[in-house]
Amino acid sequence: MTGVYQGKNDAIEDEKRGPRLPLVPVEQMPEKTRKMILAGGPTNSLNINKMMAHAENSVRHYMRLGSSLLSQVKLDARLRELSILRVATLCNSYYEWYQHEKMAREAGVPEEKIAGVKISPAEECFSDLERLVLEYTDEVTVKVKSTDETFNKLAERFDHRELVELTLIIGFYNMVARFLENTEVQVEVNV
Repeated sequence: MTGVYQGKNDAIEDEKRGPRLPLVPVEQMPEKTRKMILAGGPTNSLNINKMMAHAENSVRHYMRLGSSLLSQVKLDARLRELSILRVATLCNSYYEWYQHEKMAREAGVPEEKIAGVKISPAEECFSDLERLVLEYTDEVTVKVKSTDETFNKLAERFDHRELVELTLIIGFYNMVARFLENTEVQVEVNV
């Protein structure tokens, strides 16, 4: 598949160019945004949030939704991270991959599965459920709407909440990848 992120450090070229817009320094953000970023610790001061701060009313809602999809879902964290890594792969988003590769490891995703995400949902390292989640991720990312067959198979394995959460996660991280790639946000070195 062309355009699929294959583990190349695409950030090297972006680093030479820099982002397409300047990052908003935390000290120059509106007070509500600054407080939210500072209250969240170092991970809230990521470059994506500094770029998104240009849309001061949206950045806070984006951060709340992103936080809820990472920490307040019933969906298993390993499945969540496999799905996000697959979105990053399909969207060729190095920044998204870089951030979530670490999170996948922290969630307990083995190295062979992290590597397998870059290849195909059909890789032998994946369980039937993982393969199904990755196939659904592919369909929603590439075709927008999944097939009835894939959706119905997931509905047999997940309750409504988990299925909605997975769909929201896929949609959210597709949005994030498109934002990152079009603004050319660079990976943080020491966060």
